[in-house]
Amino acid sequence: MHRKNNSQSVNSVSKCDNCLRVVRHGIIGSLETGFYHLGHFVGTYPVLTIVLSFIICAIASVGMVNFKETDVTEKLWVPSYSRIQEEKKWMTENFPPDTRFANIIAVENNILSPRSLSAMMDLYEKAISFHENGYSYQHMCLRVGYSCKINSILEVWSYNKSLIAQLTYNDIMRDINTVKYSPLYHNKLDVTTMLGKIKYDRAGQIMAAEAASMLFLLNDEEEMRPAALKWELEVIQLVQKGHAHLQETYVYATRSFDDEGYGAVNDDINLLSVGICIVLIFVIVTLGRFNLVEHKLLLSLAGLLSVGMSIGFAYGLATTFGVIYGPVHAIMPFLLLGIGVDDMFVIVEAWKNLTPEEQKLSLPEQVAMTMKHAGVSVTVTSVTDIVAFAIGASTVIPGLSAFCVDAALGILALFVLQSTFFVACLTLDQKRIAHQRDAILCCLAYKNFHPNKCSQKNFLALAFEKHIGPFLMKFPVKIIVVLVTVSLLGVNVYGFYHLKQDFDLVMYIPSNSYAHKFAKAQEQFFPNRGVDVNVYCGDIHYGSSQKILNNMLQRISSDPGVENGTVISWFPAFTAWLRSKGDPKLAKYNYYPYDEHEFDTLALEFVEKSQVGRAFKRFIKFDKTIYPPVLKGMYFSLRHTSQPNSQAEIDAMEGLREITDNSGLPAGMCFPYCPQYLTYETNKVLQVELYRNLALAGACVFFVTLVLIANIWTSIIVFTCVIFTLVDVAGTMYFWGVTIDTASSILLTLCVGLAVDYSAHIGHTFMTVSGSKNERPVMALKEIGPAVFNGGFSTFLAFVLLANSNSYGFALFFRVFFTVVVFGLFHGLVYLPVVLSWLGPEPYHTSSVHKSPTYQEKSEVASNGYVEDTKLLDHKNQGRRCTRGKEFSVNQGKQTFRISLGQGCFYSNQNGCQAVMVYI
Repeated sequence: MHRKNNSQSVNSVSKCDNCLRVVRHGIIGSLETGFYHLGHFVGTYPVLTIVLSFIICAIASVGMVNFKETDVTEKLWVPSYSRIQEEKKWMTENFPPDTRFANIIAVENNILSPRSLSAMMDLYEKAISFHENGYSYQHMCLRVGYSCKINSILEVWSYNKSLIAQLTYNDIMRDINTVKYSPLYHNKLDVTTMLGKIKYDRAGQIMAAEAASMLFLLNDEEEMRPAALKWELEVIQLVQKGHAHLQETYVYATRSFDDEGYGAVNDDINLLSVGICIVLIFVIVTLGRFNLVEHKLLLSLAGLLSVGMSIGFAYGLATTFGVIYGPVHAIMPFLLLGIGVDDMFVIVEAWKNLTPEEQKLSLPEQVAMTMKHAGVSVTVTSVTDIVAFAIGASTVIPGLSAFCVDAALGILALFVLQSTFFVACLTLDQKRIAHQRDAILCCLAYKNFHPNKCSQKNFLALAFEKHIGPFLMKFPVKIIVVLVTVSLLGVNVYGFYHLKQDFDLVMYIPSNSYAHKFAKAQEQFFPNRGVDVNVYCGDIHYGSSQKILNNMLQRISSDPGVENGTVISWFPAFTAWLRSKGDPKLAKYNYYPYDEHEFDTLALEFVEKSQVGRAFKRFIKFDKTIYPPVLKGMYFSLRHTSQPNSQAEIDAMEGLREITDNSGLPAGMCFPYCPQYLTYETNKVLQVELYRNLALAGACVFFVTLVLIANIWTSIIVFTCVIFTLVDVAGTMYFWGVTIDTASSILLTLCVGLAVDYSAHIGHTFMTVSGSKNERPVMALKEIGPAVFNGGFSTFLAFVLLANSNSYGFALFFRVFFTVVVFGLFHGLVYLPVVLSWLGPEPYHTSSVHKSPTYQEKSEVASNGYVEDTKLLDHKNQGRRCTRGKEFSVNQGKQTFRISLGQGCFYSNQNGCQAVMVYI
C-alpha cells in the first residue's frame, strides 16, 4: 500500500515537472526571443525609439491638464459603502461646519488661586483685543445669544475683570462648587470638564486643580478667514511667550496642524530632494567606469528621466480615467525611483557580462543579447510588482486603491521605458564610447584612448565571486546563516503577532512643535477628555416623538462611552420655557404641543425671541421658504470619554449608533457624527484589508514568479524570501513602536513589491547558470549580485536623510524602507544562495541563442552540429560538467568542435565554419 502511494506521489511530481518544463520552454524561450528582437530593434533604431517614447508619454500625460489633488477625507480613506458617507453629506447640507477654534491650557500649582485666575483673565483680554482689516474678535466670534462662545472656568464669573480681581480663595471655592448653570449661556455647566488634575477634600468638594483650559470659538466664514487666521497666529504667539504668574501655557488652534504638520512635511520633502541627488551621484559612480570616456553621467540622467516619464504617464492616464490623487501619492516617485534604478543596474550589468564572443558582434546584436539576458529578470520583478499593486487596487479604501492603480501603471510604464528608452540611450552611449568621445562633452574625441586598469575592474562582482560567494558556501557559514534567518524570523513573528491597530493624529505632528507639546499636556492634565460628537435628527414629527427623543437622550447620557454631564440639548430649556409661558392651552397637554405646526411655531419663537432660546439657535434648522416655517432638523452635542485605542473608539461610536438606530424613530433619521468618525470608519476595515491585501498579493506574486521562473522549487524558495522579509519588516515595526494605521498599511503593501526584487533576480539567474551546487550560487551572485545590491542601496540612500526626521510620517518611511532594504538584501544575497546551494534544482535546459534549434530528447551530436547536454562527449571528458562561457574541444569522429557552453556562435574546425550550440 505504501509503495503504491509513494509511486503515485512520484508520478504526480513527475507530471508537475513535465508541465513546468513545457511552461519553461514556452515562456522563457518566448521571452528570450521577444527581448532579443526588441533589443535588436532598439539597437538598430535608438533615436526613433527615444522619439516614440517621448511621444507616447506626452500623449498619456495630456490627462494631467485635469489634474486635481483630493484632500477630502471621506473620498480618500472611508469605504464608499460606509453609512457615514450619506450622514456627512446630510450634515454638511443642513448644518455645515462653521467654526474655528483656539484652545489654551494654563498650568499652575493651583490654577484656582486668585493670582492664577487673574493671569488667565489677562490672557483672555489680550486674546479678544484683536483688530485686523476692519475685523475684531467680536466680529468673528461664534455667538450664543449676545455673548461670544468661550468655554472657560472664567465663565462662572461672566468674564468680569473687576469681579475676578476681588475674588478670594474662599470665594472661588464657594462659586466653583455651587455653580450648576452658566450665567452667560444658560445651559448646564460642569466645571470639572474645564479643569485638569482636580483635588478634592474629604467631603468631595473641589479644593484645587493644576490646569485649566480656555476654548475660543470663531465663525469660519470665507470673507473673514484671513483675519481669523491672523488672530489664531497672534494667540499662538501670545501663549508661547508664557505668563509670569503661570508655570506653563500651551496652545492649539485650527491652523496648527497645517502649520506644524505640513510645515515639517515640506522640510522633509526638501531632504528627499537632496536624497535624490545622492542617489544620482551613486548611480553615476556605480553605473559606469572611472575614466573620461566610460563614466555614465548622461546615461544616469536618462535613467532618472525615464522614471519621471513613467510618473507622467501614470498620473496622466489615471487622471483621464478619473482615478483620484491623494497625499500618499507623494511617495510614488521614490518607489519608482527604487525600482527604476534596480532595472538600470540589471540591464547595465547584463551588458558588462557579455562574453568576449558576444562583444565582437555588431552593436544591435550586442544590445539584443543584453536584453535577452536581462529582459527575463526584469520581467520577473516588474510583473510581480504590477500584480502586487493591482491586487492592492481592489481594496475598499479609495485612497489606497487609487495609489495602487497609479503605482501599477507607473511600474508598467517604467518597465517598458527601461526596456526601450533607457536601452536606446545605452546604445547611443556605447556608440559614443566606440568613437572614444568624452562622456560629457560628446563633441570632444580622444585619440588612442586607453582607459586606466583600475576603471576596468568590477570590484563588486569580484567581491561576490572571490570572497562573498565562496565564504557563504562554507558549511559552517551556511549553518550560521540559517540560524540567523530563523532567529530573526522567530523574533519578528512575535512582533508581527503583537502589532496593533491604532491611529493617533498627534504622532504626525513634529515632536518639537508647540502643537505636539499641547497634545501631550492635554493627555497629562485631561486624560479623560474624548472627542466632541453631535447627534443629528432629520425631518421627523418632533411633537409626537417627545417620549422617544427623551428616552434616547436618557440612554445616551447614561452610555459608558459618553462623558458625564456633557450632553447639551435644547429640549429641557424649551420645555422649561413652555412652562414659563403659562399658556392655558398648553396646560392640558402638560405644557407640550403635540400638534406639529404648533410645535414648530413655538420652537421658532423660542430660538428667536427668548434670551435662553437664542443660545440654542444654531442647534435647530427651520425651512423658512414655506409658511409657517417648518422644523427640518436639529442636533444636540456630547463628548465621548477618552478611549485607550482605536478599537475602543470604534466600540464607543458603534455603541452610540446602536442607541440612535434602535430608538424607535424611522431608520436613519437620527445618527451621531463627528469628523473623527471618518477615521474610525477607516480603522474598522484597515487591519482586515491589510491582511487581505498582503495575502492576495503574496499568492499572486508566488503564481507570477512560478510562471516566469518556471520552476516550482526555486519559486517556493524565492517566495520564502519575500515572506520572511515581510514578516521581519512588520515585526521590526512593532519593536519600533509603529502601529497599523493608514500610512503603515500602505508601506507594508509596498514591501511586497520591493521584497520580490531582491530575491527574484538571484533565483532566476541561478536557473540560467550551470555547474555544481556550490558553483551556481556564486555565479548567480557574480552576475546579478552587484545589480541587486546597488538597487537596494540606492533605495536606502534616497531616504537616509530622513533618519532623524521630526515628522512621524517621514520617519516611518525611513524605518520601513530601511528595514525592507536590509532584510530584503539579506534574504536575497545571503540566505537565498545558501538555500539554493542545498535545495536548488537543475538549471534550465533551453538554448541561450536567439534562434533556438529543435530540441531533441537524449540526442548526442546531431548532423547539424548541435550538442544537447553539458556533458562533454569525448571519452576524456565523459561525465564532466562544464561551466557557462568556457570552451572545450569535442572529438566526434573526424571532426573537432570548439564548444562555448551557453553561446551560439560560428567556430572553426577542420571542415570549415560550423554553428555549435550546447544546451544548459
